[in-house]
Amino acid sequence: MNFKTKIVMILLSSLLITNCKEEMKNCVSQSTDTNVKLYNDLTDQLIPIFFGDNYLGEKKYFDSLRVAWLKNSDDKYVEERTKAHNNLFNNPEKFCNLYIDSTKNKNTDFATGSNNFITGNTNFAVDNPEAHINYIKRRKEFLKEFSSNTDIIKKLRTRSTIKANQFNLCTAKVLDLAEYDKHTNECEIGIVYFSEIVFDPSKKRALVFVDHRIKKYFHRNAIFKLRLHDNYWEIEDFTLLLTS
Repeated sequence: MNFKTKIVMILLSSLLITNCKEEMKNCVSQSTDTNVKLYNDLTDQLIPIFFGDNYLGEKKYFDSLRVAWLKNSDDKYVEERTKAHNNLFNNPEKFCNLYIDSTKNKNTDFATGSNNFITGNTNFAVDNPEAHINYIKRRKEFLKEFSSNTDIIKKLRTRSTIKANQFNLCTAKVLDLAEYDKHTNECEIGIVYFSEIVFDPSKKRALVFVDHRIKKYFHRNAIFKLRLHDNYWEIEDFTLLLTS
């Protein structure tokens, strides 16, 4: 497992089971539009846990985090990362740029792999039948609240049209991808796009496909399951579909 991949797994785990002394600050969207609020709350969590360390900007943070990594101390890593995050929080002079790609095309990359996601027809199943069975069980558990929604595949395949000016974040400046060439010398968190939102019947849980890349050397996508808790759409579960 490479450095960046392990970072994501550590931070996603720490989000779902929080045990560090200092908690990472959340930026709760005040938007009255349900969809806009959900995308903002989701991105607030994705920036520290899914988009890598680039958003922290200053190199000293990279150094302290890498030391924690080299010492194989996951707890120390989360502690250092949390301190760096909270130092950046609501400090726009230190923000890096996150670009929203909502116009490139109408489909998401989920369109090419959605059948495998639902049925469990994965490549490793041939050599590992038990893993195949577990994968199917996992998908059923992941989707159980959404069984009555017949548009799951359609929505996860369709790219959201949300724009940069609909985001109001506390750890990043959000720009439309069309502005990318104007800011080539500025620190970059990467380029992201979202699928449309799949809601369960209660409108208290949701699924969103997310694709994130940084130039040509860093690319991953996943489906995130969220729940509305205390007026905040928090990540409840996730399934990583691609990482490179």
